[in-house]
Amino acid sequence: MQNSYNFKVGDIVKVFQNIKEAKKDRIVSFRGRVVKMKGAGDNKTFTVRQNIEGIEVDKIFPVASPTIAKIEFVESPKKRIKKANLLRKVIKK
Repeated sequence: MQNSYNFKVGDIVKVFQNIKEAKKDRIVSFRGRVVKMKGAGDNKTFTVRQNIEGIEVDKIFPVASPTIAKIEFVESPKKRIKKANLLRKVIKK
């Protein structure tokens, strides 16, 4: 299933993904900021970062994946984000 998408790096999106468990299907949402977009055409992927209880979780989604039910645009940043990878926290021990 080809999804139409009109978001860019830095935008906040909500990705709804179909998950099969035994005999049941359910839809799980993953809301976060788009950190990276890579590839072209059917091989295009995007990385979404979500903060879950103080832990940053990255998830990579292929755009042309049949498991993605829909991609919902939530909001765009007020300022332009050139490199969203700089949003990652650098932890030094």
